[in-house]
Amino acid sequence: LNRPNQEMDTLALDIKYQSFDSDDYLRTRFYDSNIPDRVLFLLDSFHEAFLHLPSRSLKILDYGVGPVVMNSISAAAHASELVWSDYSEKNLETLRKWLGKDPTAFNWSPFFDNVVKKLEGKSEKEAREREEVVRQVVKVAHCDINADPPIQKEFVGPYDVVIDSGCLAVACYTKEKFRIGLSKVSGLLKVGGTFMMYEPEFRTMEIEAGEYTVGSEKYPTLCLTGEYLAGVLKEQGFTDVNVQQCSLDPKTLAQGYQFKDMVGWLFVTAIKE
Repeated sequence: LNRPNQEMDTLALDIKYQSFDSDDYLRTRFYDSNIPDRVLFLLDSFHEAFLHLPSRSLKILDYGVGPVVMNSISAAAHASELVWSDYSEKNLETLRKWLGKDPTAFNWSPFFDNVVKKLEGKSEKEAREREEVVRQVVKVAHCDINADPPIQKEFVGPYDVVIDSGCLAVACYTKEKFRIGLSKVSGLLKVGGTFMMYEPEFRTMEIEAGEYTVGSEKYPTLCLTGEYLAGVLKEQGFTDVNVQQCSLDPKTLAQGYQFKDMVGWLFVTAIKE
């Protein structure tokens, strides 16, 4: 596992994210014809998490969504408002392509089929309708964890549900930065609201931060454990912290994430007091 330069120039990192290779990220992490096991775990986890929420008119924020649509498949059935936010304009452009039905956009239909048809037991027609529901309720926003507020002012919420799509560990790649970032994001959530997050799980945090590769670029990321995540959430006043772990076969584990100390995936839910 490579250790990033902790003194990495902020401007250089900013330039990297503005040229983030969204197409490579989707091609190497998601396969529209053969959904990876870790993605099936996440789709099932989102399905179960939203199934247990009482309301179907929720304000939902996906903070640091990347170029990824799949988090919203279950969420959209419960949303009156759904905000996708990301720091990288390249990722936002990729999302807008899908929203605008650009024929070159990534094909998320198999992922909708998995959730709507398989997990919810509904029809092909309803799977396609869910895609349109997502397009109808979504708004796209720019976010920056280092800014105050950490999202465009018109999107500060508060929200009933906030999702961290692996953004915090990447944007806040030291323990200190992570605690600060988590506090900022939780500030966008209503008291009593639900926080959901998914992150790669590592065997240890002895090496605090590593790097992951997208295209030809390397990006820093914090190596997290379920125990650490649960502890930090409780420290910041969250209750009902639930950590689900998905341990995968090392031969199929990486699937775009080449970390030698990675052991699986985490899906965490918690309630803000």
